[in-house]
This record gives sequence, C-alpha cells and structure tokens, in this order.
Amino acid sequence: MLIVLLVFGLSLVPALISAWISLRARDRVQADFGRAMAVAAQRGFKAAIQRDRDLNYVEGLGYVIGDFTCQMNARSPYLRCAMNPTGPCHGCQYFEAPVFREVVMRVPETATACTIPPMPKTCPLPVFSTVA
Repeated sequence: MLIVLLVFGLSLVPALISAWISLRARDRVQADFGRAMAVAAQRGFKAAIQRDRDLNYVEGLGYVIGDFTCQMNARSPYLRCAMNPTGPCHGCQYFEAPVFREVVMRVPETATACTIPPMPKTCPLPVFSTVA
C-alpha cells in the first residue's frame, strides 16, 4: 500500500511543478504588462506635449512631414523625401521651390491679333417633314 501511495505521489509532482511555473510566469507577464502600460502612458503624454513640429496637416492629403512646398517632398506622414528622408527640411541643399504654371488671360490688343471666323448672316431653320 505504501508503494502505491509513493507512486501516486510521484506521479503528481510534475503536475504540481508545472502549475507552480505557470503561476510564476503569469505573475511575471502581468507585472511586465503593467510596466509597459505605464511607460506607454508616460510616452504618450510626452509625445502629446513634445509634438513633432515638422509634422503638418495639409487639407486633402492629411499629415505630411517636412516642407510641403518642396518639390522633393514625399507628401507622406512617414517619409520626408528621397534626398533627405530623416533630416530637417530647413536649410536642405536639395530644396526645390514649387513650379507654378502661369495662366495668362488677356484681351488681344488689335483686331487682327486673333482671327475670329465671321458669323453667318442668317441661321437656316431645320426642315421638318409633315406627315398627315
């Protein structure tokens, strides 16, 4: 009878060790998760206070990093440009000012400057067939 109890007791030892290890691991994971949440909360607060001044909101595009007026700007919240992806735009040697096409709308100075086809004297009426 003593041998049966000894075998039964020895068979429960691995289960008890496994339960003890899993409880310790759960407690450790909960503690790590609590520390991670505290750090994330502090960083989130600091990030709100120290917002990246290079991140700007552009109507129609969303958030854009860097100088939006530069031709090389990627128009992305993750990447500035191909030439200077991480550096600041202020004083960048690759800065290219935007190119605007000028639309010229002016009246011709003389009557012969723009040839306008003559208007017809009369407008012919369409012919309708009458079916009775």
